[in-house]
Amino acid sequence: MINNYLPSKYLKLSILTAILLVLNTLVIHYLEIDKSRILRVISVMSLFLFFAYYKAFSERLALFALLFFLIRDTMILDYENSLFKTISFVLTIIAYSSILLLTLKRLKISKSTPLIILLVVVLIALNVFNVYYLSDIIKSGLDSQLQFILFFVQGGVLILLGFTGFMYNERFQGKTPLIYLYMVLCFVLSDCFGLAAYFYEAQAAYFPERIFYILAVVFLVNFALNTKKQKEEGKSLTEKEYIL
Repeated sequence: MINNYLPSKYLKLSILTAILLVLNTLVIHYLEIDKSRILRVISVMSLFLFFAYYKAFSERLALFALLFFLIRDTMILDYENSLFKTISFVLTIIAYSSILLLTLKRLKISKSTPLIILLVVVLIALNVFNVYYLSDIIKSGLDSQLQFILFFVQGGVLILLGFTGFMYNERFQGKTPLIYLYMVLCFVLSDCFGLAAYFYEAQAAYFPERIFYILAVVFLVNFALNTKKQKEEGKSLTEKEYIL
């Protein structure tokens, strides 16, 4: 009976998200970058503990992604260290790949809509632009050729992740595919603003970078909780009738 009067886990997640967004915005504005990085780790740890409390461990790929993000953010505490920077790239690629595998096996990628094709073309064009026109600027913020390669591997995985997000939402009905798409878009935007903040020293970009990153991790937790609930209820996603 008591549980009937307690806020739902989704409401609790929303409250936790609001608190984290406010705290991160204030810390980025008023404190130094090292304090901001510490709060970043604390924020992801809080969301991981929320994930653990509601026993979403059955969604192993989501669990792995959260763990890799948490370890990656710990590496970022000393991001200027060459070894930690390299490790952070590797962990980010693994985390994005885990999210990609969450839905990849469910997709029919032989056909797609013009909107998805346009999205992929735009993302590829942006990545090519980075390679040919921004390489000198990017290299100046990196320590080795390996990091430069990992940087573009990470970009390539993000392109695939964006494609997968739209395909998954295009194929299936319901809020779970939409949550996955929101998560993917937030990761992409966070990565873009992070590029502007770190490599172009655009200080204002740290605000949207952190906001979109926290939202992305929140959507990842939400996605895992929704998927777990569907499995417990024996439900499966319904395909949309207008798939091409």
